[in-house]
Amino acid sequence: MINKNIIISNTIINWTTLYIPLLTIIVGTLGSICNIITFSSKKLRYNSCAFYFLCSTIFDLIYLLFSSITRFMSDHYVNFLSNGPFLYCKCRTYLVVVMPILSSGFLMFASIDRFLSTSSSRKWRNFSKIHVAWRVSIITFVLVILSTSHVFFLFELQLKDINNKIYECVPHPGIYRIFVSIYLFLSSPFVVYTIMFICTISTCIRIRALRYRIKHLQYHRNKHRNLDRHLLTIIFVQIGLGMLLTITNELFLDKLSLVVYYLNFAKSFPVNTLTSPLFRQVFHEQINKLFKYICVFCIRKDQSTANRITIQRRN
Repeated sequence: MINKNIIISNTIINWTTLYIPLLTIIVGTLGSICNIITFSSKKLRYNSCAFYFLCSTIFDLIYLLFSSITRFMSDHYVNFLSNGPFLYCKCRTYLVVVMPILSSGFLMFASIDRFLSTSSSRKWRNFSKIHVAWRVSIITFVLVILSTSHVFFLFELQLKDINNKIYECVPHPGIYRIFVSIYLFLSSPFVVYTIMFICTISTCIRIRALRYRIKHLQYHRNKHRNLDRHLLTIIFVQIGLGMLLTITNELFLDKLSLVVYYLNFAKSFPVNTLTSPLFRQVFHEQINKLFKYICVFCIRKDQSTANRITIQRRN
């Protein structure tokens, strides 16, 4: 009886780790594309907070398309990329470390941006501008790429199962393993979400205090209040759900933790859609524009084809 329950339990876990990650990758990829379409609209492209969301979405998409798919293939197809395990080990491990840092890092910048935008000091509010967001994004990207380069050079391939020829990528033995553990902890999503939570709570407190500010600052707040409120709501919900998934990921073991971890990179579009009417409105407008553009393109293509056929018949 116990053996039967163990078999049933293993079957359920295998089915869960097979289909849920696959569904997460598909839904997350489509959602990331929809996020990019929305955050690149005219209404949002010049907002610094929305720009950070756009950057975070791009790295979510890269993670889902490369890291998640390769891990999925490795878990369920043992011989996947068996002809080139060394290069595969280096590239995948490097991107698995870099992409989550960049994704969660830009979410953190979005929360910091909202915190700065409500500052009583004009000097600090000036940091909440689109040109500053561009500079911060470029500098952050370069620094993260360089600071994580040690992963590409100091991780090595180790044979895990001799019979099945299964390899795993591990850090170089010695003090470097201790360094990697500390580095990964400091750059972990839980630390980033904690910083985001502190910034978001501080922003909410400042927003309440804005009622007692002088008139021109109240006018500035009223002018952008609708957009800022929606972006702040998105940040707050993403923080809560992100921390919940991160904690859940630590509680589960082995493959089930990967299922929860993948969800962290596919959650943004459902969260944005459910929590922000403005996001839904902009997304709907962008889809309509895209549909009209495709229709016009097809009509023009048909017309040019018809004209070409007519000219050929005349000749």
